[in-house]
Amino acid sequence: MLPLSLLLTPLVAKAAAQLPGPSWRKPSITTSLEDRISVAQGAISRAISQLDSTNFMFPDPTHSYPRSGTLYSQLAEFDQLTNQSRYAADLGGYYGSAKTVLDNMGAKNFSGFNVLNDGLTFGHGAAIAYKTYNVPIFLQYAKQSWWAAVPYTLTQTALDAGKIASKSFNLSSSCQGISMAGGVFWNKDVNNSDIVMIATGAFFILSAMLAEATADAMYLAAAVQSMSFIRSHLYNDQGLVRDGISARATDNCALDKVGLFAYDSGPMIEGLAVLYSVSQNTTYRDMLDELISAALKTNSWQNETGIIQNGVGHTGDMMIPRALVAAYSRNATSPSLRPSIRAYLAVQYNAVADLATQNNSNIYGAYWSGPAGTKFDTGYQTNAIQALISAFALDDPASPSSSGFSSQAPPRATNSISPGPTPPPKAKASVGAIVGAIVGGIIALCLLGLLLLRWRRKRRDMRQLTMPFPNSALDIKDASAGDGHSPSRPAAPNPKRRILPVRRAPSQSPSSESWAAPPPTPASGEARADLQELSPWPLSVKQRSVSVVAVGRGQPELTTEELLRMLYNRMNGANTSMRVVDEEALPEYRTA
Repeated sequence: MLPLSLLLTPLVAKAAAQLPGPSWRKPSITTSLEDRISVAQGAISRAISQLDSTNFMFPDPTHSYPRSGTLYSQLAEFDQLTNQSRYAADLGGYYGSAKTVLDNMGAKNFSGFNVLNDGLTFGHGAAIAYKTYNVPIFLQYAKQSWWAAVPYTLTQTALDAGKIASKSFNLSSSCQGISMAGGVFWNKDVNNSDIVMIATGAFFILSAMLAEATADAMYLAAAVQSMSFIRSHLYNDQGLVRDGISARATDNCALDKVGLFAYDSGPMIEGLAVLYSVSQNTTYRDMLDELISAALKTNSWQNETGIIQNGVGHTGDMMIPRALVAAYSRNATSPSLRPSIRAYLAVQYNAVADLATQNNSNIYGAYWSGPAGTKFDTGYQTNAIQALISAFALDDPASPSSSGFSSQAPPRATNSISPGPTPPPKAKASVGAIVGAIVGGIIALCLLGLLLLRWRRKRRDMRQLTMPFPNSALDIKDASAGDGHSPSRPAAPNPKRRILPVRRAPSQSPSSESWAAPPPTPASGEARADLQELSPWPLSVKQRSVSVVAVGRGQPELTTEELLRMLYNRMNGANTSMRVVDEEALPEYRTA
């Protein structure tokens, strides 16, 4: 781990405000948020339509499974950025099915077949899903993914011993006099010595996100250690992140010489953004400012248009947009840098929407600067989806934290209420109108109570339907709005909408051996309860059968009082003071 004295060594002076390049293509958003959501929904629906209906992963999971994890992550981020729960129930089934498939193929706990970062993609999505929906099963999946990578992560103990159980060679304990602790091997092959940024960065991000979600010092320490490794060993003289380094003692700290890529600097940006939001340590904010400034100015993966053209193929890449929206939404940078981030994200959105697709096909190609894609490809599509959903954060140019995204955990009950603005002196409420509103509200609640009683009877009847989980329980045509060709236009996001778990099982702290144990599946009692919490309410007749099957038999009936409470909460912006008393409270942890 980087010594504290080196970590706090003065860095390059904080970057001044970076104005958009004079030739950046379309550095502002003119499309309404509603239209942006509709465009992204079309791309997502097209991707969902390509999932195998038997396991809800892209075909040929041996090679395509990391793209499935990427899509899951994007579904959760879509809901997070729009304050919706559109994909909540879907993701519960997708993760349960994917875990079963991967376990049966030998990739336990989303660990990946050969490459570590592929498995960590599922952990990233699970962490976002937990943050978005506040359902413990997703936190368990994220923890299991994290623990699966631990045996391939360099610790100081392993370095002092010169050996790690997962590798067959002797380790370099340090390079240039600085510890190698925190680096993560890219490949599970016992002879592969590469510590690669995409694996180390994925572990860094997931560690920081778990620290954000749990306030557990173990995850925070792991995040800081990996961040220190990257800063010490993988930065180049331009302040950007290189691809990797060998940990084999006989290789003498040899660096990869494959060039600079967006997917290497992107994870460091995202990890620093989360780490700063957790710790509020200004050192991390300064590092973030410098790296973002360098990333926006480099010509290593973009030309004068500002459009990402990564690698020798000049293809689009999702990692910088995903990282920038994490930093922007968490307010993790200096205010002077925010206009440049907005402009850069706008450039990517406009390029993808204008140049990477055609004829409302909802198929996106590899090249964000054109030509448009004509054939569906999982990698190209998920890259484009990230650029599209990242633009959701740019809704209100006037606000310093303009986004429907909240980096905070779902709100907790408080004993104080902030006073509203003082009304104008001449503004007087009509007493008659107030009384009428109260009476009308009481009558409306009575009518709703009667409707709820009828709904309960029908729901009980529907429990007689039994189908295997998850194949029948999660009908993609029912779960997603529209098909891949003509998605329905979503309603404008409701910033008050939340998913309020009615009952939550306490999450368990991982032990030193828990990375080897499979996490609970959505077929368990806890998962069924979690999926029940996710089900949108009230449901259509067809959706009710799906919800009942996902919940399973033997679950306790909700009382009329509980149902009314759920309805009241959702109609009134999920007022946390109405939560049931036995709900497990999230730890108090500052995240913004």
